[in-house]
Amino acid sequence: MSAGGFDPFRPPMIGSRIWEETMTAAEWCCECTGQCGRPHAKTKGRCGTVHGTAHRLTVVASDPLATLADAVTSTERLALCESCDTGRRRVAQHTRATTAADAAQPELFDLPGDRAA
Repeated sequence: MSAGGFDPFRPPMIGSRIWEETMTAAEWCCECTGQCGRPHAKTKGRCGTVHGTAHRLTVVASDPLATLADAVTSTERLALCESCDTGRRRVAQHTRATTAADAAQPELFDLPGDRAA
């Protein structure tokens, strides 16, 4: 790589303090414990991806449907690998869609205009 070139394992230019704080707290390892839909059984329930090996970790909001700008405190941020981040977003979107569909579904024995006694 040439001097001054892009290095995916260096902190971002903007938000580097927050990035480094989160990565240090995560011990430079993906913090997913199954939110992505995989059990991570081979690594005792936590993703084994380490930043800088062959993968890059990113700092994301703990709530998969929120933005990083919404994550103000360190407890609202996670260090995740791309695979786990994508998986947890997919799971969250599926859960939200299922919940919305269930809420729109009328109860089996509810009749229009029927009031509970």
